[in-house]
Amino acid sequence: MHSEVLKKLNNYTLLLVENEKGIRENLYEYFDLLFQTVLVANDGVEALALYNSNNIDLIITDIKMPNMNGIELVKTIRDKDKDTSIVIISAHTDVEFLLDSIPLNLTEYVVKPLNETKISNILNIFLKDKDGTDFIYDKSRCEVIVNGEMHTLSTKENIFLDKLINDNRIISYAEIEENIWDEKQMSQNALRVFIKNLRKKLPENFIKNIPNFGYTKI
Repeated sequence: MHSEVLKKLNNYTLLLVENEKGIRENLYEYFDLLFQTVLVANDGVEALALYNSNNIDLIITDIKMPNMNGIELVKTIRDKDKDTSIVIISAHTDVEFLLDSIPLNLTEYVVKPLNETKISNILNIFLKDKDGTDFIYDKSRCEVIVNGEMHTLSTKENIFLDKLINDNRIISYAEIEENIWDEKQMSQNALRVFIKNLRKKLPENFIKNIPNFGYTKI
C-alpha cells in the first residue's frame, strides 16, 4: 500500500463489526497496522455501544449478525449521523439487501471475500470522502493515484513532479532542460508533448504554465 495512504490512515479510528471470529481476527490484524485505533464488535449491539462512546471515522460492518444486523445498525446510526463513513461487507448479493442499503448513504457495499484490491479501493474512497483526497503521489514507486486510478510515471515525469510539488516554486524551462531533460536538446514542441502527457495522469489544472518562463503547481 502506498506510503501516503498509510500516513493518512494513521490519523483515523476504525470500528470493525464482524461476528465470525476467524474473519474478525484476520481483519483486525490487517487494519491494526494501518489505523491509529481499531475497535472490534461481534454484533450491532456491541458496535452501537462502541460508536456512542468513541469518535469513529470509519465503520466496516457485516450484515448477517445476531442481536442487531448490519442494516439495522447503520439505520440506527444514520438517524442522527449522516456523515460517518460506513462500508458494508457481506456474502449477500440479494436484491433485498442491496435495496435496503441504498438510502443509507454508504461509502461502499462490498461482497465477500475481501482481498487486498477490495480493501485498497475501500480505503482510497474513504480518504477521498474524509479529507477530499483525490491525488496521491508516491515518488519511490514512480506512481500517482487520481480518483482511485493508478498511473505509472516515467523517470523524467517523476523527477519533474517531485520538484513541482516539493520545491513549491516555478520550475523554469532552463532548469527543466538542464536538470530533468535526458536528451541533448529540449525543443519547445517536445516539452509541450511531455507536459501534455503528464497532465493526463494528474488532476485537472494541476500544472500551470507561466508563459515564457516555466511551470508551477496550482
